[in-house]
Amino acid sequence: MAPGLYGVLVGIAVVVFTKLMPQPLGSIVLWALISAQLSWGAVNCWRRTGLPFATAAMITAALLSTCLLTLAVIGRPYPTWPPEAWVLFAGVALLGPLFLFIESRVNRTKWKEWAHHMEQQTVWDIAIGRHFPQLRNRGV
Repeated sequence: MAPGLYGVLVGIAVVVFTKLMPQPLGSIVLWALISAQLSWGAVNCWRRTGLPFATAAMITAALLSTCLLTLAVIGRPYPTWPPEAWVLFAGVALLGPLFLFIESRVNRTKWKEWAHHMEQQTVWDIAIGRHFPQLRNRGV
């Protein structure tokens, strides 16, 4: 439930930062926050779980967010991206779930343990990165 609610909050943040705030400032703040959180999440994911494809999904999303931040800084905030940015966005939007699908097949035991761990997590746990279980050095 928490991951779905977190997704809703991110969707609301996108609307607030790209539609209600002055541009390009809103987009700069949005993509900077998302990039920072994904970067921190990738570090935590790797250190706590050791799941390479889940970590790769976060790294690619963080890099995409940094690219979108750069576009906003040079005056091309969402939705005024050039066509190349839309292709990049679509590619990473497909690559992230693909990495997670691969992870769920390659490291089934750890993936199931993480899924079980997520059942008790809150939106706040996800926001601050506490939703990563300690799977390293546990024999999982």
